[in-house]
Amino acid sequence: MKKIIDQNGRLFGKISVVDVLAVLVVIVLAFALHVKHNELEATANKGGETTITITMKAENLPLYVVDAIQTGDKVYDKERPSGGPIGVITKVEEQPGSKVEKLSNGTFALLPNADSRNLIITVEGRGLVTDGRYAINRIYDMGVNASRTFYSNYAMFVAKVTDIG
Repeated sequence: MKKIIDQNGRLFGKISVVDVLAVLVVIVLAFALHVKHNELEATANKGGETTITITMKAENLPLYVVDAIQTGDKVYDKERPSGGPIGVITKVEEQPGSKVEKLSNGTFALLPNADSRNLIITVEGRGLVTDGRYAINRIYDMGVNASRTFYSNYAMFVAKVTDIG
């Protein structure tokens, strides 16, 4: 039975261990160069970032949450807190809240709810626009109809992105 490494330092008596290590180092370096010089198209844009305006709608928020969402607050995406804020609230529009109620005839109707409000929140952030895709802070995509949990320093709320541009 042959040894794996013989007295001359060869694998199975045929290939030098030093040669195998040298080939592995070359392969790792080639892979590193490949990764370094291939970027995602959305983040490869070396040009400047642009201002991106995001409009979102948060429905049926309790009044204490409505009071906590203020113009000038920074907004973060709960799923990506390490990327920094997605932007700053520039406008908050308040609309009456509503709730679905069962009527006495057995049907359901959407009725006003005095205990909640709908908010249209406008946020301005910085990012890249590439082929109609918006990369906020160069790290994550934001698109219309995205329903996400957002938060500021004083409130957490679920909102749906209704417009971005």
